Amino acid sequence: MSENPSAPGHLFVLHGLIENFDYDAVIVPTDSAFAVEPHWSPVAGNLGRARPSNWPRPPFGRSATGDPVWFISVADAQLATDDELVRRLRETLKEIASSDVEKPGGRVLRRVALPVLGIGAGGLGDRRGAILGALLETLQGEAQSLGLDILLVTPDPAVFSAAQHARRNLEAKGSKHWELNYAEMAEARRLGGLAANGHLALFLGAGVSMAAGLPSWGTLIAELGKRVGGELPKDFKDLDPLDQAEYLASVLGGAEKLNDAVIEIIGRKQKVALAHALLAGMGCREAVTTNYDDLYEKAVEATRRRRPTILPWEAVGEERPWLLKLHGDIGRSSSIVLTRRDFVLFDAKSRPAGSLLQALLLTKHVLIIGASLSDGNVIRLAMEVDEYLQKSKVKSIRGTFVDTSGVVARHHLWRDQFRWFVCEGTERKDRVRRMEMFLDAVAAFAATDAHWLLDERFDGLLGERDREVVEGACRLMADTRGASGLLAPLKSALSNLGAH
Repeated sequence: MSENPSAPGHLFVLHGLIENFDYDAVIVPTDSAFAVEPHWSPVAGNLGRARPSNWPRPPFGRSATGDPVWFISVADAQLATDDELVRRLRETLKEIASSDVEKPGGRVLRRVALPVLGIGAGGLGDRRGAILGALLETLQGEAQSLGLDILLVTPDPAVFSAAQHARRNLEAKGSKHWELNYAEMAEARRLGGLAANGHLALFLGAGVSMAAGLPSWGTLIAELGKRVGGELPKDFKDLDPLDQAEYLASVLGGAEKLNDAVIEIIGRKQKVALAHALLAGMGCREAVTTNYDDLYEKAVEATRRRRPTILPWEAVGEERPWLLKLHGDIGRSSSIVLTRRDFVLFDAKSRPAGSLLQALLLTKHVLIIGASLSDGNVIRLAMEVDEYLQKSKVKSIRGTFVDTSGVVARHHLWRDQFRWFVCEGTERKDRVRRMEMFLDAVAAFAATDAHWLLDERFDGLLGERDREVVEGACRLMADTRGASGLLAPLKSALSNLGAH
């Protein structure tokens, strides 16, 4: 069962953990003896029954349980060569593309997740630069030709940053890594540069979490309505959503009971959306959300950075990014903002939180994702900033709005306050995928971690002239042995680039 060849797939590079993602098929590394590392258990399923028939010939195959798990041998009696590893990977992807694995209705193409093969227990870690370059080129080509969206996932900050550098380098040389036009790529580079310089803040709306399977506001109200014992009034649907929530609170026995029901409906979702991971990979220190869930926090933690401080309930720490939850947190029932009363009293009860969002609009460039700009509190806060700047006769764009709604009029309403990135597509799932590809490009240009640069294991990513300079830098590091403390800043800078 192959996908429509008119819809080319895309290679996403993600900083995180494979088990955190929702995918349709996964590739798990093993060896010719079918020894699977224990940390793959959450992904690989029942290993006692999973060994493919006739293993290890061929050295790849689907789990014998029928689960959409494909195993690939990355270590035989001898280490696999780059060419052999790539060949096995190509054959595995072709087998997945022709399999009976189906995609959910909300997706354009099937998703296949895999790690950076061979650089762990596979024994090719000393050549991770060359392996990474070969994998990126192969996966990009196979994604497009087979019509698969491929998720290359790594929790290692150096590997992630090196992969993004390689993609940027390949793009500069004419290899098309993003199906975006010139203007879209220019915007991705601009936003990535802002993130790299610490000038980009994030605003996450409900659309981000909806992609992870959480309900929209309307769906949430409908689910809450089912919990009311009797029939709802015939004109209930004529009420404003805030008044609908207020009505349900009164019927269910108060705001506390309503909030408990909200938490039960949302639950503790384990799988993050692609947008969560892509945004987390940008390394922004400040973020604001109207969502109750903890998926963005989970995505940040999976990058091996510290989980964000959650405002206003935790103290901001010097080493941690922070996330302001304007409308409450799933772990704090009483904090949830949903009813008319909650919104009317928002300013009186949460004015500092609103002021913090306004401070970001004044001092940072805010990337707005998954929002509709229909939230009364957010609109009021943004308009107050606009009014303040108009009185000061200061004209400035406060952020970039990534629009997946397809509503052109909204662009006109906010054209003087925000740059507008409209995601094209006939259906919402097409527009969401366009957004994901755009964020993937932004994340690539935001990656600045260069711990890999002087690490000889990544030598395979360097050109001849770059390699000469790196060798000189490594010699310089060696020459600092026994030097006085005056050279400590130099040693520290070289060490931060991977020199030993």
